[in-house]
Amino acid sequence: MSDNKPLIISLIVVLAVIVGVTAWFVTSTEPEPPAVTEIAVPAPASESEQEPGPEPVPIAGPPEEPEAEEEPALVLPRLEDSDPLVRDGVVGMTRHEGINPWLASNQLVPKFVALVDSLAHGQIARGSVRQLTPDGPFRVKQIDEETYELDPASYERYNQITEVAVSVDARRAAEFYDLLRPLIRQAYSELGYEEDTFDDVVFQAIGRLLETPVIEEPIRLVRPVVVYRFEDEQLEALSAAQKQMIRMGPRNTRLLQAKIREVSLELRVILGR
Repeated sequence: MSDNKPLIISLIVVLAVIVGVTAWFVTSTEPEPPAVTEIAVPAPASESEQEPGPEPVPIAGPPEEPEAEEEPALVLPRLEDSDPLVRDGVVGMTRHEGINPWLASNQLVPKFVALVDSLAHGQIARGSVRQLTPDGPFRVKQIDEETYELDPASYERYNQITEVAVSVDARRAAEFYDLLRPLIRQAYSELGYEEDTFDDVVFQAIGRLLETPVIEEPIRLVRPVVVYRFEDEQLEALSAAQKQMIRMGPRNTRLLQAKIREVSLELRVILGR
């Protein structure tokens, strides 16, 4: 089990977009009420003081208010031109400056679709975005010639990544996903699938991440060849994304799972699931 940075990056990109694909929202304001000016009305004169005047002229009623023009619906860009929209939305989603390296890649929507699809099948699409790497090396403690222990100091490398992910507003993430669905479906159909099934794929991917166990006790490793493996066969049998979440540590796993649950609930409300 080597410290596979492309795998780490791919997982975090999936989390960033599932959790952190931002919302497109418009703030509406109530119109201010018209100002009212008090006008003094003189007392009526007595009959002897009144002089005959011209025939009263009918007063026209208030002019009809013009119908409010409906704001034009947002016209999505073409799929190949959608990166600026995604970047602007995500940057506006969180004040955490650590979000910027997540957006340095291109073709964000197609990569999101490919990553989520692979994650739903228990795999990780590698070689996506390489700007996102944890600080410091992967650390282990050697117990004997064949056995190692995962050093908890390695967990700290993922703290900032987790902080960025959990800083994203879940409702806005779900709203923006709904806005981008036409582009997402197009990208999914270009992979050879039926485009209207991608929502199911998203929930499958979310389910796999939420099924990841939170490991509090020390994690023992073995190294039969070059890469490290979990000594516990049940842990080793987990999907690549689940094993990567375990390697992020129990604290980060809990925080990410809590945010993913929050996003999942918002998606179900918006999508009527």
